[in-house]
Amino acid sequence: MSNALAIAAVTDSLVSLLGNYLDESLVTGAQVSAVPPDGPGKIANPGVNVFLYQVTPNKAYRNADLPTRDAAGNLLRKPMAALDLHYLLTFYGDASAREAERLLGAVTLALQAQPTLPRSLIQSVQAANAYLNTSTLDQQFELIRFTPIVFSLEELSKLWSFLLKIDYVLSTAYVASVVLIETDDTVPGPALPVLNYTVSAIAPLVPVIAGITATPDPAAPILAGASIAINGANLAPPSGGALSVLVNGTAVPTVTVSATQITLALPGGLQAGGQVVQVTQPLSLGQPAVLHPGTGVSSAPAPFTLLPQVTAANAIAGPAVSVTLNPAVAAGQRVILQLSANGSVMLFDAGTQAAPIATLDIPTPGLASGIYGVQVLVDGALSPAGPQVTL
Repeated sequence: MSNALAIAAVTDSLVSLLGNYLDESLVTGAQVSAVPPDGPGKIANPGVNVFLYQVTPNKAYRNADLPTRDAAGNLLRKPMAALDLHYLLTFYGDASAREAERLLGAVTLALQAQPTLPRSLIQSVQAANAYLNTSTLDQQFELIRFTPIVFSLEELSKLWSFLLKIDYVLSTAYVASVVLIETDDTVPGPALPVLNYTVSAIAPLVPVIAGITATPDPAAPILAGASIAINGANLAPPSGGALSVLVNGTAVPTVTVSATQITLALPGGLQAGGQVVQVTQPLSLGQPAVLHPGTGVSSAPAPFTLLPQVTAANAIAGPAVSVTLNPAVAAGQRVILQLSANGSVMLFDAGTQAAPIATLDIPTPGLASGIYGVQVLVDGALSPAGPQVTL
């Protein structure tokens, strides 16, 4: 396959190919140059000038391109760029002797008779130019083919007036396709053959979560730092199987596991409000057995509510009530103070918090003096009956 020198090798090989045919033309002293038509370089006159004016991706090979690396970044196959090279051929000579037209005829015949670059020609060009010695264009499995390009009058005028910005001279264009450029990366060899294999069939039972309660007292509220019991069916993995319990997507160590119940301690850092639990049973495959995360069976996600707890409440000037909560309120959570007395309930909105906070001072305008039970709602989760405050 070609390396990064392929584009330069194609240009020099095209120059050599045309030069071989011009030796037999009727224009004495004609040569082939390869410089920009509007540049300072010397253009052959009489002769033909080869100018690479555009490079485009090859559509066929670009559509067939495959990923070159796996998810871990390991090389699967060498990255390959597939390019088409667009050449402008301009012709110079004595106009009265029609030398430009005669050279155009010779080039047209040359590229019709020899539309592909012979590998022998590419090898000789690579050997003759020191800067191409390490080119591997001759090893490319696709031969480089030249195909005429048909320009409309508008395209031709844009090419000369906007790209070259010089007066028009007799010209034609060809596209060289396809140039395949690969990196020099070393691709790992194929995987070792399989010496033996074991085929087995399993029919795992899908775990089902029926409910989530506090433990050891199922009637108790679920508070920060509490232990919970996941109740259901098929919760224990098959013999030798693995088990993972996820709380809000994070694996949590279990305390006890049975077919109908799993107990665990809630991790720290949970916010008050809705939580999600899921039981997964990944498979251990192979010999020796290796755990394969993402395989096996999983329960449907099951919700439970972590209630906030009022750990302290005090009346302060304002009038207002200062409350301390566990867990602390997170940014973006809405807090509502609920005060109750003599069967009446009053709510005071503390709003959505802009930053994490554990102690809030919540105004209670118009509240009559008395003794009130204090509870707080955080994102709709109501704290258990807490301390009382005297206003």
